[in-house]
Amino acid sequence: RGSAYRQGGIRRLPKDDGVPGILPYLLLGGACICALAMPVYLLLQGGMPEPTQTFFPPTHGSDLVSKSVADYPIEGEHFNAGELVKEGRALGEIHEYTHTVVEFTDFFCPHCQEAHTNIIEPLIRHYVPKGMVRVESHPVAFLADESLSAAHAALCAQEQHKYWEVRELLFQTDLSDRAAAEAEDIDIFDAHLLKRIAKLASLDMYSFAKCFSSGRHRDEVKRISQLARDLGIHATPSFLVNHKRYEGPIEWDELMDMIKVRPSKPPGHKRRLPKMPIDHTHPKMVERMDRIREARTKAAPRQQAATQEAIEAELEQMVAA
Repeated sequence: RGSAYRQGGIRRLPKDDGVPGILPYLLLGGACICALAMPVYLLLQGGMPEPTQTFFPPTHGSDLVSKSVADYPIEGEHFNAGELVKEGRALGEIHEYTHTVVEFTDFFCPHCQEAHTNIIEPLIRHYVPKGMVRVESHPVAFLADESLSAAHAALCAQEQHKYWEVRELLFQTDLSDRAAAEAEDIDIFDAHLLKRIAKLASLDMYSFAKCFSSGRHRDEVKRISQLARDLGIHATPSFLVNHKRYEGPIEWDELMDMIKVRPSKPPGHKRRLPKMPIDHTHPKMVERMDRIREARTKAAPRQQAATQEAIEAELEQMVAA
């Protein structure tokens, strides 16, 4: 009782000094953590399964041409979220005699995997660096929702200038059990697989997760798919080789025959004639050279006399001065 009263009165509690307790800070911190972790959770929901197939690191960016600007891109420093960089799906510059190979591909298509190995990869390795061929790749979604998911992931990688790295990894995916997966309603390009591919491509994982979960490039995939249909393309893989359409797989020898011939020039283009070697032993050439030597011999005395007169005139001017 003595501790409860002091000098006959009740001890008062200290007045509130206006400083909040720790609870608001805990709530604010929890909200920030949830906001940061939500995109990653949406991408990786269900836990991480054991890897079921082997991926080889992408070779683009090492010995092959790439659009990559950094080994480990950082949002805000190397790229802007939501921005698809122009020319991000094209390799090679356009020169006077450059051939163009435009690919329309579906990542859920086994024949597109074959075309990648047998056509696009050799072109990128041997012809693009020499300036002989320009390659463009456009992902379409013709087959299923799987096609749309994979193509959308590739465009999310394009944001980070790594479309070609992710494209190569997507084509390493094992599609041998595609029919069984469709029958059992199992996704091959699920969130776990796409996360592994993004990590192997050294993407900014948080930015990739936000992009993929937002679905912001799905409309772009649908636009590319409709553009392909407008061009008369209804199967994959399909190619435009020097603006000529080829639907379905194309043989390497056939492609080589097409790009050995220089593409047609635009209207008004002036053809440059090649320089021909000069045959100095031809009779007409020998006669012409003799005439030139004779003319030079006759002109030499006149030139010498004119030069001597000029020298004497200059000396006279110097003496007079």
